[in-house]
Amino acid sequence: MSRHSSERARKALHILIIINVLVCYARRENLLPFLDPRRTYRIIDGDLRSMLLSIFYHSDPSHLLVNMLALHRYGTELFVHPPPSGRIWRSAFVVAISYALCGVGAFGGLELLSLHHERRWRRKLTDSRRASRCGGHWLCDSINAAFGGRDVASYLTDALSDLATSIRYADVRVNMRRFRTVYRIGASGAVYGWMGMRLVTSWFSRHHSRLNALDYFFVIATLAHDLRESTLSLEDLRNVSSLEGDGTDHAAHVMGAVSGMIWASSLILWEKLPSSTSVRWRWWGSSGGIGGGGRRLGSRCDDERLIQEQQQQRRQNSRLLNSERGNQRQRRERTSL
Repeated sequence: MSRHSSERARKALHILIIINVLVCYARRENLLPFLDPRRTYRIIDGDLRSMLLSIFYHSDPSHLLVNMLALHRYGTELFVHPPPSGRIWRSAFVVAISYALCGVGAFGGLELLSLHHERRWRRKLTDSRRASRCGGHWLCDSINAAFGGRDVASYLTDALSDLATSIRYADVRVNMRRFRTVYRIGASGAVYGWMGMRLVTSWFSRHHSRLNALDYFFVIATLAHDLRESTLSLEDLRNVSSLEGDGTDHAAHVMGAVSGMIWASSLILWEKLPSSTSVRWRWWGSSGGIGGGGRRLGSRCDDERLIQEQQQQRRQNSRLLNSERGNQRQRRERTSL
């Protein structure tokens, strides 16, 4: 059974790679109209369908080759090589859901990052308005008095402050808009998600081997480079090269790695849950479910019910046996009399 589960995980990994190759080929040959690059994900109008398309979409064969080599390497270490005791990791379902969650999680992280940019921009506008208020100045008092005591001067100073801030940080506003409208393509978010999963499993999972020193150096150095090049703050957005330099979506790499770390930690914590707890579903090991070798959800309740019925049947059999023995004793006494 363990060998079969390992083969299913390997097949699921190969199917993901084949899908990526077919999508790349179909896009280059213009075989399918829905593979148009304008249907891929972007923050301003993206949805789940565009996210799923983007995680199988690649700009060129070299981009595809690099991503698929990394996907095969980390996928094999995560899902094919674990021992039979790690049934969750050897599941074909977990292979597929890990790819989807890490890819979609990378784009979800970009959504949160864009919201963070907007929040920091509003904070900058608010701070500029407070610094520009003219409360107590004779000119502001005169303007307010001319309008019947209403605080009209503050509206004027706020408008002038917003204009001055927008002009001063025009490059930030332009790059914030571009960050939301650029199309995101490639499985890099999912690949970095599996890289983050491999890092976490190397530290905390008893079913996975440790990374060697060279692998640690490569993974950490790669993530550090992407973190340095990511547009995580408004100051980063002032650097135009962060968005146009090498055409690489470094922020999606970082968010994909974070998503993979969270997902791997969830799986490891799931494994550590006691098998008797009501929170842990037995379906993880069912033949039709995720694990592929156990029992269905709710089998524990069925087992307890079966045990109770067996105990009740034993008690009834014991009563019948005692009653039969008593009848035999009475017949012997009558015969002796």
